[in-house]
Amino acid sequence: MNQELKAELEEKLQILKVEHKALDQRLVEIESHLSMTPQEQVEAARIKKQKLRKKDEMSVVETKLADLEKQGE
Repeated sequence: MNQELKAELEEKLQILKVEHKALDQRLVEIESHLSMTPQEQVEAARIKKQKLRKKDEMSVVETKLADLEKQGE
């Protein structure tokens, strides 16, 4: 059971990392403009919030993985 859970958590972590990276790339693209439109400013703020949520989710998954590792020792 722990191995299945660990595999699921590792997969979720990888997905979150990919999503976070995609958000980061979009943010870099938007912020590279000399001046952002109001719509781009709103999108940039939204992306920053999404990135923070992804980072928080990654932290939770990493903590769960660490707990599983400790249980497996």
